[in-house]
Amino acid sequence: MTPDDPPRNPAARQRQIGLVIVATCTSASLAILVLLPLVSGLVNLLRDILGVLILPFSFMFGMGGEQGQSPALLRLLSDMGLQTQMHPLRLGAATVLELVAVFLFVIAERLGGRTGYMAACAASAGAIGLSGLPLGMPLLPAIITEGVFLFCPPAPDPD
Repeated sequence: MTPDDPPRNPAARQRQIGLVIVATCTSASLAILVLLPLVSGLVNLLRDILGVLILPFSFMFGMGGEQGQSPALLRLLSDMGLQTQMHPLRLGAATVLELVAVFLFVIAERLGGRTGYMAACAASAGAIGLSGLPLGMPLLPAIITEGVFLFCPPAPDPD
């Protein structure tokens, strides 16, 4: 740092770090929520294809005196696609709430005040509630950052 550089404002640095954390966590969570129905459809298609491919062997094992399909094959087919049948409207509402939370956080960061941070925390909590804890895990750092900003807001800019 040279003597000609302007002094750094620690509050501005805190706001930049908060924005980066919230934006990164929310974008990761949005990618998961948007791609989940696509991946779910592909897993269901794969399960159906495997079920058809295994059908002749199950008949062959059935004619040999065994009970239908083998337990390993049944476990494979039943385990594929678990936790992917979540209702698309819940995922859509969680996605919208995440976007609202980021918008409120940015507005609260620019305008100041705790009301925006409180609303951002509430929207993030609602998104985690709608998507469920396993899908909402990427949002946990964002909601913690919003809570830190709620209880300890950065100082306003001197200009």
